[in-house]
Amino acid sequence: MKRMTITALLLTMLLTCFLPAGAKTRRAVVIGLGEQQDKSWAKINGDRDVPLVVSMLKANGFSDVVSLTNAKATKAGIVGAFNSLIARAGRGDVVYIQFSGHGQMMTDLDGDEADGLDEAWIPYDAYLKYGPRDRGEKHLSDDEVARYLTRLRSKIGAEGVIAVVVDACHSGDSTRDLCDADSVVVRGTDDNFIIPGPWKMSGATPPRESWLTLSACQDFQINQEYNGVGKLTHILANNWRNFVGMSDRAILKEIDDAYESRKYKGPVAQNPRLSGNTGRVLSLIFK
Repeated sequence: MKRMTITALLLTMLLTCFLPAGAKTRRAVVIGLGEQQDKSWAKINGDRDVPLVVSMLKANGFSDVVSLTNAKATKAGIVGAFNSLIARAGRGDVVYIQFSGHGQMMTDLDGDEADGLDEAWIPYDAYLKYGPRDRGEKHLSDDEVARYLTRLRSKIGAEGVIAVVVDACHSGDSTRDLCDADSVVVRGTDDNFIIPGPWKMSGATPPRESWLTLSACQDFQINQEYNGVGKLTHILANNWRNFVGMSDRAILKEIDDAYESRKYKGPVAQNPRLSGNTGRVLSLIFK
């Protein structure tokens, strides 16, 4: 009996020495939309990004991967996925979140944006224009996303990793006409979602991004697809092995260079964008 007790004690000591304090699970939520409830939205292929992203994540050791496509990616479905992710998350977890779909500028109800507009992800049940079926509550604004990510950061702690990839765009300009003429599929819209009312600047400061965000294009640009999938998604899924160990800025340059290559270059300029907590976040996703 005494020998068994000593053996058990030695095993406990070994586990304590060689296993991390708290399992660092690799978790992900992947959202892709190629259909919308409101048929006013232009047809895109965000849902086709999902298998590419899921395959990439599983190759990088992600064991907890939740994907939402089309009718499952309603506002309630996405919010539910965020809340469930936060509930499951533990200290030190590595988290990847991707949204592939339409983006739109909408009235800033918090009054913390100088131009009076928020950027929004477009869930399945969000409408292109304000009306009785969507008065803005179906859109997922950047302020809302930030609140969920702030809660997630609190749950996983400073040692945890959060990378957010947005293969969408939130604005466009007259160059859209050129893209239409060239049959290029564009994610996003020129039409802002305007909510009636006397909205005023609050002077509030948007929350600090304690996560990394990699976006497919700059705020003033449009996001063009490549061969029926997101351009950014295609580059990540096919080149992530080359990014292992690189800094976020170095990875950004590699993506930007790929955009300018003969293979990916579109009819109008497009450049990826990094914001938030940069350094070597993506290199912790790709291992």
